[in-house]
Parts: sequence; structure tokens; C-alpha cells
Amino acid sequence: MVSQILITGATGFIGRQLTRDLVSAGQPVRILARNPEKARSLFGETIEIVAGDLCDSQSVKRACAGISTIYHIGGIYRFGIRHRREIYQTNIDGTENLLAAAAAAQVEKIVYVSSASVLTRPGCSSHPWPVLSETDFPSHPPRFSPYKYSKWAAERHALAWSSRGLPVVIASLSCPIGFGDEAPTPTGQMIDDFIRGRFPFYCRVGLNFVNVSDVSAGLQLTAQAGRVGERYLLTNQNLWLKEFLDYLASQTGLPSPRLCLPHWPVLAASCFGEMADLLGPRSQSARVCMETALQLRSVQFFSNAKARQELGWSPSPVQSGIQQALAWFRQESVPELACDTLPVTKSHVR
Repeated sequence: MVSQILITGATGFIGRQLTRDLVSAGQPVRILARNPEKARSLFGETIEIVAGDLCDSQSVKRACAGISTIYHIGGIYRFGIRHRREIYQTNIDGTENLLAAAAAAQVEKIVYVSSASVLTRPGCSSHPWPVLSETDFPSHPPRFSPYKYSKWAAERHALAWSSRGLPVVIASLSCPIGFGDEAPTPTGQMIDDFIRGRFPFYCRVGLNFVNVSDVSAGLQLTAQAGRVGERYLLTNQNLWLKEFLDYLASQTGLPSPRLCLPHWPVLAASCFGEMADLLGPRSQSARVCMETALQLRSVQFFSNAKARQELGWSPSPVQSGIQQALAWFRQESVPELACDTLPVTKSHVR
């Protein structure tokens, strides 16, 4: 099998969906995997595996040889100051390694998968909850947020390479949701916590959700039709956290939290969370830290108009992804999709 597509991060939540969709479509896929055994257990003999790591430039060069399209999803998704060095090495330096190898291999298209959470608009905006677009990339990096900083810096690297002629396109995602969220992602963790009765309160935070199957379709369209040097938001429905929790309650019969917690107790708890993370020898990611506390005071609503218009992307209603995620965390079969919809207020867009 002669592979033409390379995927990094293929064993993660989004990478699995994309890899399986491409293989199902008959596309020859190669992946760069730190754990080849896990990759083989997930995909069998349907893919080519190059053992390696983004921080190992030699393995990255081997992975890029003979490739025409790259989907760069791989990275460290953790929170807390303790993990800052590892996050920067993989998400920033690793991305630079991949882009340099792609340039040397004369790759025809690179889709760099970023996070829409790095986008922001100055507080002087006329709307208290502005709907952000691709143009709202900040000139200065996020503070107290190692993960967001790493994605901001990696985007800068990608755009710098694009200005030098490398065919890079950026696809920025919001909160992916669906079946198979093994790690889980922060969105999946919210659902798991809700099911287990670990959601006693909520905060006034605005989020955006998108089905993981739609993310996969959007990434493929970005590779096919995305303009070099451009950013596309693969985002879908804007919801307040309370709306999201109320929908989970309607689907599970479990109570939705009624207490809206002000931000200052969360911020105070984040200091203790950072300390516990630093002292915990087995900690992989801080549940409560400065980065997550700052996220809980934000309202991040996004518009996907550019992806719809330029790529022809048409994401499906997110309640189907929520139902699939509920089935995953409850270890059930995927349910038939209900026809009821999530609320959309005037400040929301689909």
C-alpha cells in the first residue's frame, strides 16, 4: 500500500474518526504513532504505521516521505502549569518539526488542527457576548494558559511557513462531541461527571459544540478546498453551559444543577488545584487550575459561516452527538436520534 495521507494524533478522539472515515472511503493512510501497538489494535492492517514522535525530527521525516496531504491533529491536551514544558515541546516544537519535514518532502497540502479557544475580541466590543470569527486571532498570546498559548504559537508557526510558500491551512475546532471519547476530552468529562452525579453547580460560561463526525468531514473539506494561509472555524452550536446541562437532564432523567456559582470561588480553588497537580506524582492534567478557571469565566460563541460558504461544510445538529456521547459513557449501543432540538437564543448561531 502506497500511502498518500499522513495523520498525526490518529489514536485520539478526532484522529480515530478521521482515520476510519478516510480508510472507509478507500484512501491510503499512514499515521505517526508513539504507540504502534495501540494503533494496530484500533485500525488493524488498514493503515501504515510509522513509529515515532513529533519531537523526534527523524521519525517525522520518515513519516512525511512520499506524502501528499497531512492532517496534523497530534499534540498534548493537558491543563496546569506543571505540564507546560511538555505541552510546549510537543505542540510548538513538534509542529515546527512537522512543517519543516513537510516542506522538505514537498507535501501538497497541510491541515493544521488548532483550537478555536485561542480566538478573542477586545473587551470594548459593543456586544457583551460577541460571536467570534476567523479574524479574531489575537496579536498577543493568552496568559496563564499553557495549552492555549501552545496552540496560539503553533498557529503563528504555521502562518509563517505559509508565507514562505508551504501550503498550510488552519482548521480551528471547538468542543468535539460523540461516541468513542475514550480519554476523555473536557467535553466528554463533563458528560461523564453529569452521569455520575458530580455536577452540583454550573458557571455562567458560553461554549460551542460540534459533532466529531462533522469535524472529520470538515477536515477533509479543508484539505480539498481550503485556501492556503486561511483559517476555518469547524464549530457548530453555541450554548450556555446551563442549556447543555439541561439537555443532558432531559435525555437521562437526572437532575440538572440549579446553583450558579460565581467565578471567585472557582478562581480560588484553581490555586489549590495547581498545587495538587504539582505535588501529584501521577497527575496527567489538572481538573481545576488557572487555565480551566479562566475558561469558566469566558463566553466563546463562534460563527462557522466561512466554512459553510467556502468549503460547503454542513454540520448536523449537535443533539445527535450528545446522545452518542451519552451512549458511550453509559456503555450502551448508539441510540436512534431524537427529533427534539437544543435551544438557540438570539446571541447564538448554528
